[in-house]
This record gives sequence, C-alpha cells and structure tokens, in this order.
Amino acid sequence: MMNSSAESSDLLHDLVLPTLLFAAVGGMVWAVRGCSGYGAVNGCVFSGVTWGTVWWFISRDRSDRQSRRYASAWIILALAVGIGVSGARGWMQWPSFFRGELMLDAPNNKLVPIPRAYGFLWLFIAGVPWAGLGACMLAWCGARREREKASPRQLAQDWALRIVCGVGAVLIANRLFTQHPEAFLPLYKGLKSQYSDLIANPNLKRLIGDNRLAIGHLGLYLGFLLAEVIRRDWKNVTLIGTVGFINGAGWALCQNWNWAHTVFPGVSFNFWRCWESSGGISIGIAYGVAFYLVNRPAAGDVTYRIPSPNLQRFGVYFGLLPAMGFSIKNGLKGWANIYIGNEVYWSRLLTLTIFPMVLLGLAILAVWILVRPLPRNGEKDPIPEAAWLLWTVLLIQNVLAQLVTGPHSNWMENTFCAYYLVLFLISGAIVYHYQARQRRSLAQSGMPRPK
Repeated sequence: MMNSSAESSDLLHDLVLPTLLFAAVGGMVWAVRGCSGYGAVNGCVFSGVTWGTVWWFISRDRSDRQSRRYASAWIILALAVGIGVSGARGWMQWPSFFRGELMLDAPNNKLVPIPRAYGFLWLFIAGVPWAGLGACMLAWCGARREREKASPRQLAQDWALRIVCGVGAVLIANRLFTQHPEAFLPLYKGLKSQYSDLIANPNLKRLIGDNRLAIGHLGLYLGFLLAEVIRRDWKNVTLIGTVGFINGAGWALCQNWNWAHTVFPGVSFNFWRCWESSGGISIGIAYGVAFYLVNRPAAGDVTYRIPSPNLQRFGVYFGLLPAMGFSIKNGLKGWANIYIGNEVYWSRLLTLTIFPMVLLGLAILAVWILVRPLPRNGEKDPIPEAAWLLWTVLLIQNVLAQLVTGPHSNWMENTFCAYYLVLFLISGAIVYHYQARQRRSLAQSGMPRPK
C-alpha cells in the first residue's frame, strides 16, 4: 500500500503542479492571444503550441517506453492545430448580454434588453469547444499499452468513425441552426423584423455568424466525443469531457469581466485583457484536472510503447517549427505595428523570410532521420534535447509577449509586462522542478545520461 507521503507526492506532481503550470502558461498566452499581431487563429496557435510542449514534456519518460498514456511528441502539433482551429470564430457579440443588452447597432447605441442568463449560456457554449477541440486531438495521440496491439483494419475503422461522427455532427448542427433559428438566436421571435434587416442591425449579422460557428464547433466537439463513447475508450471520453465542460463553466463564470466596472468603479484599466488572461487560466485549469484524471503513471509494470521513435523525433519538430515560425512571424509583425507601422508590409516580409527557413529545417530533419534512423526497439530516449526545446519555447513566447505589450509609455501595458514576468517565473520554476525530477529518475534507473 502506498504511504501518505507518496500519495501526497503523486497529488503534487500529477494534479497541483501540472494545473498551476498550465494555468500560469495560460494566463500569459491567452492574454497575448488578443494583442497586436495575434488574434483569432494566430493567437490560438501561439497558445496551443505552448500548452502542447508543456504537456508533452512533463508527461514523458526519458526512454522509448512511457509510464503515461498521453506522452506522444505529436501532442504538440495536436494542441497547436486543435486550439488554433477553435480561434476561427468571434465572441464580441456576447459580452453585452452580461449587461442585459443585446446590441443591434453598436455605433448608434441601438439595443434591446435581454436576460443576463444568455451571457452565461453562450460563454459556456463557446468555452466548451474552444478548449475541447484541442483535447479531442490530444486524445487521439494516446498510446496503447505495450501488450495491446491493433490491426491496421481496426485503426482505419477508428479513424473512419471519428471522421464520420465529427463531420456528421457539424452537418446536423448547421441544419438545425438553419431550420430552427429561434433555438439559437436570442429573442428571435420578438425580433424577427430586426433579424430580417441586417443592414440596419449590423450587430445581429455578426451575432448570427458567431452563433452559427459556435454551434458548429460545439457539434464537431460532441461528434468527436461520441466517437470515443462508441469506441468505449473511457480515458479519451474523460479527457475530452473534462477539458470541455470545465472550461465552459470557467468562461461563463468569468463573464468577460463585465463585472469589473462595478467592483472597481471609476477605475480605467484594460479589463478586457484581464478577461483574456483569466480565460487562459480557465483553459489551463481544465487541462490540469484532465491531466490528473487520465495521465497518471500506469500501475505496476504496465508501460506504453510510443510507436516508431523516428516518427516521434520528426513529430516534435513538425509540431514546433511551423507553429513557432507562425508565432514569431506574428509577434514581430505585432511589434512592428506598435512601434513602426505598416503591418501589412512587415507581415509579407516576415512570411517570405521565416517560412522558407521552416520548410528547409523540416527537410533537413527528414533527411537526417532517414540517413541515421534510431532502432525501433531500443531503450534510448529518441528526443534527449526535450528540455532544451521546452525552454526555447517558453523563452521565445515570453519574449514575444513582451514585444507586443506596449508602448511602454502606457502604465497599463507595463503592468501586464510585469504580470507576464511573474507568470514566467512561476512556470519556469515548475518546469525546472520536473526537469530535475526526470534527471533523478534517470539516474536511479541506472541508464546512461544522454549527452
């Protein structure tokens, strides 16, 4: 039986520290998500690649066998893409619901009253897939136990089921939205004439688009979740459901920080970026709880074999190089927009400079792996430079966060610069702790330390 100190140590390393780490990272990356140069998909890729790298690093054992199911290097790409795709929609039409207002034409202050409950409902609907689609793709990276084998036919059936359920759910969601708009558009029956005249009511046009996309993304999320239920993969179900529903509740409770002006009357501050940061903290907490529920080390001598160390080695860079190139390009573009101007010019120049380098790097890596492949059944760590990769990502992302937070003549911007630094110190300390822990584990196993 495990003693109490061991139990507390497991709770510390499998719940407390991962949740604090994901939340600290989320507080920075999601606040930057809406800053100059980022926004929408650009900012969500910035966030997803950072969370993905952190999850991968604290999950992995330094060998080709893993004690945790979700430790694949492809998780980096999964979260960069999954959370990135979630950013392809807006949310600006819902915050006014928390003030009891449905905007019809904001520039002319044309609005109608609406129950505040609609705000909680739509932030929940938005928050579930915004974090949950990344969890779906993370779940697909889960490894099988070493003794379990799946035939190519079974793998093909699994992927076909996921695709059919996901696409089918989106089509059903869109059809329901079109045929029953009263179920998805607030106050539709009482505002039919306004919903029919979108030129005079431009905010309703944006609301229709945002709600349609939110319902479509929720349908995609629920379709992928249904596929795992049909497969009876209960760990995947737990992972996807936990992340989605915790973040949906967290976003609804945050209320876009519309309560801030009541709590801090007369205070002029960038409360919207505070909301962005708290939204990232909510996502981080959701992933931290899910990490504890599904990604603790397997009991006994059970291990997971991540297939093909060479694909793992390629996968980590295939996730990092394009996503980090994307982040660097957008961060430098955002800095230029703040301090120089002509954002379009810098965006084009940076694209033509950075992405050829990314493609060249991937090509060189592919040739290197083909020429010097790792043995399939070896005990060697296929990615001994993992810690360096994580530190590189954290440092680059935090430097970019500082670059797009300005100008420094604005004291509010300097406040966020200091806030990001505190979050970096917290996340860095936790990462260093996991790094030291991995070194101790490696030394105790008697394996030679990678050079």
